[in-house]
Amino acid sequence: MLNYCGKDHRFSFRLELSMTAKWVRERIERYREAVNRLELFDCSLWLGYPEGFPLARELQLDELKKEMENHNIKGGLVSHWLGNTLSAQAGNKVLLARSPMFKAHMYSIWTGLPLYPTDAPPLPGMGTPDKCMRGVRIFPSSHNFILEDWVIGSLCEWLLLHNLPLFVWHTEVTWTSLHRLALRYPNLIIILETQTKKILYHTRVLFALMRECPNIYIETSNFVGSGYIEHTVHEFGAQRLIFGSFLPVNDPFVAIGMIIDSEIHENDKKLIASGNLKRIIREVAI
Repeated sequence: MLNYCGKDHRFSFRLELSMTAKWVRERIERYREAVNRLELFDCSLWLGYPEGFPLARELQLDELKKEMENHNIKGGLVSHWLGNTLSAQAGNKVLLARSPMFKAHMYSIWTGLPLYPTDAPPLPGMGTPDKCMRGVRIFPSSHNFILEDWVIGSLCEWLLLHNLPLFVWHTEVTWTSLHRLALRYPNLIIILETQTKKILYHTRVLFALMRECPNIYIETSNFVGSGYIEHTVHEFGAQRLIFGSFLPVNDPFVAIGMIIDSEIHENDKKLIASGNLKRIIREVAI
């Protein structure tokens, strides 16, 4: 406990508190203005119960919309946890039912699988994409298949036919298999997500992979090492980074702050925050 004696000390202490409060208010206002300029477009918004993350709460669609407004996220791609934890079809069915209630600039990422002839819909690779679909995510480890052309080649061809990007968590694949697939399909955009563990001790391999495979992009929510964003922009260009928050597991302010505080040009920040993903989904052929 601070114990100031005398009138001068009390005045000095109050003055310091006042100056600190002013500094905080000014910093908050600068961040608010910076967020407005970025026009955030998020590739990692999640509905449902986030199994495996006990501190995260389940979000229904109305709650997700409210969280987006609270964090000034203008739009993004929505996924459902059931696509991972129960079945691809279960998650896709919920997204199919919820997408008519999406607000403007909200789209869906469906969960994909290597197709069996007897698979029940809805699954990517069957017919034409849903009008709200803007990407497909796969979970090779969780869903017990391997990331090889002879396993998911038909899905990759379908994605290329419709200019849809492929999303995958780095914890679900091996670096070797990802490298092989990216070289096999050089026109397939692969967005490597930094969940469900930080990409922190993998960067030597990751940067070598990005150098070899220009069709691999990095999602930023857990790309947390010091100088990682600056190095990536310098070495590969800002167009290789995609903003994601991983809401509701992560606090979006963390991912937003990493972009705002990065020592890169304002135009590069805008590309990462929204421009790159918007460019990719504009090319989707629905």
